[in-house]
Order: sequence, then structure tokens, then C-alpha cells
Amino acid sequence: MRAHGIEVTGDSTPRAPLANQVTLGDVYSGESREHFVFGHGSIIEKAETEILVAGGGMAGSAAFRYFAEAGKRTILVNYDRGSTWRCIGGGRPAFSNPDISDIAMHNLEIFRDDQLHCNIDLKMTRYVNLVHDDATYRSLDASRAWSEAYMIDRKQFTEKISPYWNPNDNTYSHALISENCWQATPGRTIEYVRTVGKQHGGQVMEDCEVLHVERAGDKFRVLVRRHDKHYVEFTCDHFVNAMGWGAEKFTDMLGIDTQLYPVKHQAFITRRLPNLGAGGDSLDMIIDRRHYKGFNAVYGQQFLHTGQIIGCASPDCDANETRQNLKYNSLAFLKVVSEMFAQWIPGLASVGFHAVWAGYYIEPRYIIDPEVGLLTGLRGHGFMLGQYLAKLYVDKYLGKSVPAYMKDLAIGGKGLSENAFQ
Repeated sequence: MRAHGIEVTGDSTPRAPLANQVTLGDVYSGESREHFVFGHGSIIEKAETEILVAGGGMAGSAAFRYFAEAGKRTILVNYDRGSTWRCIGGGRPAFSNPDISDIAMHNLEIFRDDQLHCNIDLKMTRYVNLVHDDATYRSLDASRAWSEAYMIDRKQFTEKISPYWNPNDNTYSHALISENCWQATPGRTIEYVRTVGKQHGGQVMEDCEVLHVERAGDKFRVLVRRHDKHYVEFTCDHFVNAMGWGAEKFTDMLGIDTQLYPVKHQAFITRRLPNLGAGGDSLDMIIDRRHYKGFNAVYGQQFLHTGQIIGCASPDCDANETRQNLKYNSLAFLKVVSEMFAQWIPGLASVGFHAVWAGYYIEPRYIIDPEVGLLTGLRGHGFMLGQYLAKLYVDKYLGKSVPAYMKDLAIGGKGLSENAFQ
């Protein structure tokens, strides 16, 4: 075209022929599903199992454990590092919904039992919810009815939160301090949970990717690409989708509409520091829940075993942020966490970031429903709530008694609403 004096700028409109490889059947037939075609002579290994769990975060690993402990032949397939591997390692019972608080307290029992058998760096901590207006005060104060917590005013911050707290900051009038909170190392916790599953006959397939799933009568066929790039087609009685933000790919294959969506999640960890908390302890989890500069919460805590502060910020714009590339952290995130933490403890302004990272978590609700094989939508709460939710999932699948709120956690349920303390 250039030879004829024509210069093409920008994208061609309409797109050039064959730019989108779509067949008529893809559009016309509602029954049409993607399928894999292998070359002549390709060897596809066939295997059977009772339970196949896709996704090896906290919830998926715990489901693997509990199914294996129940005597089920169970396989866990994990690929890449999901939300649990990027979390800030904390847990709390402080929620505006008492049912979620109940789930959290059962999780604490499980974490304590895990620590008895393996050092997961479990440490009891507190959550410090900062109060910036009357509405926040009222919602936090109401939560004391079902959690062990107490309110302090601004004058007590240097005594109760940190001796290094900025005494000149008037942003907050009070803070709710919640007891029975905890921290633990995610990698150690997951490794222990998986080890228990393997001790009961379960198999973990690490760095292996689920490519396709489909129903086959009353069973499922699941195509997996192994670490060595060979393929295995599993036939299983039950398929557990614990894929987090990747769950939608497989719900679509099975014709399930979850209405979940991924949200960009960014976090940081500092270099090592001396303990900055009250009484020479590590700094408790501190949370500012203002809607501020594009974020609705900034929070973080200090790990006792390393002295590092780990924290993150929850975006106000949810699904809109998913357009961003995972490998890039936004300047807005770096600015808001730097401002907040240096505002709280001015000395932190001179502390360097050790690492900053980004990923996705799922909104807007948990779905824990073995009837459709979903253990997903944990809203960034997977590490703190995932073990007990997985136990409930397995118990319900096995026909055991479960709490009444399990009906709300089903895909057709109303969900467990959590807005004030997201």
C-alpha cells in the first residue's frame, strides 16, 4: 500500500481477515465447548481418582488435606503462586458479620493445632482498627458484641499501639483493638497442610496445569499438563475448583455463572526492623479504612520472626483495576502506603522497601458449595479463613452436619455480607 502512497496508522478497522480465529459453531451452538486436539502418536496418560482439587492455595490445600484424611483418593493440582502466596500472613475475628467471625475463630483453632505439629511461626497478635469518623466508630463499636475488643482514644495510641506513634497526628479519634488475632508464615502453613494430606495417601502435582474440565455422565474428565509437559486425563468423581481468580475459566467450561470478578491486589514488605509495637513487641496489624486516594483500606503488621513490616492497600475501583498488568505496581499504591505508614510512625519514612508485588483476589462474595464444586471467591481472606471453609466444604460433601450459614455460602445463597471490615 505504501507504494501507492497510502500509509496505515493505528489499528486497522475492521480487523484484517483471520485476525480472530472464530468458527461459526463457536457462535451459533450453545453446546459447543473448547476441546484439545493432539497430533497422531501423542500419548495421553489416563488415570482415575475420587477427588481432584484444582488450586493449591490455602483453601485448596486444606480441601486436599481433609478429603485425604476422610479416606478419599485425592489429587491436588497446583500451578504458579496464587493469592495465598502473596498474602500478608494475618488472621482476625473482627468482622461486621458474626457468622464470618465464627468462621475466623474456628480457623484460629485449626492454626493452633497446626502449630502444635509444625512450626508455622504462629503468633497471637491484635488488630488495631483506626477510627476516622462517627460511622466507623459505630460499626466498630457494634462488633464488640461478638468479638473480644476494646476501644481506646487518641491519647493512648503511643502506650497501646506503638511508642513511636506520631503524637501530632489528629486524623483518628479512637482505635478498636481486637484480641485473638494471629500471624503465621503462609508457605510453612501450606506445606504442613499438604504434608498431612500426603501422609493420608493424597498426591500433590506441583507446577502442573489444569487445561480443561468437562462432565462425563456422573463423573468429570480433567486434562492436566504435567511439569514434564506430558499430559494426563483424569476421570474423577468430584472436581473442586479452588482456583481463586482463575476459577472462571473452568466454571465457564461447566456452564456455571458465578458473577465473581478479579481485583488487583498489591502489597509490600520492608527491610528488617527492631520491634515497633507496644511493650517491645512486634507491631500489631494496623488498619485505616478510609476511602482515600483510590483505596478503601491501608493495613499492615510486623512479623515477629523477621522484624519486617508487610502491608497492602485495597483498591476502591475493584474490577476496573484488573486491566493493569500484573507485573507492574501502581505509583498510586506506593504513594498511599508510604504516606499512611510514615504518617503513623514517622521514622518509617527512611525505611526501604524490600519487595513490592501485585496479583489478584476475587470479589464480591465467598462461594463454598460442593454441589457445584466451588471453593472460591474468598475476597483476599483465604489465608485466614480457608482452612475451616475447606473443612465445611468436605463435611458437606460427605453428608456431615454443617452450620446453618452454609446455605448462604452456596452459589444460590445470599452470601455472607461483609462491608464495614472488608
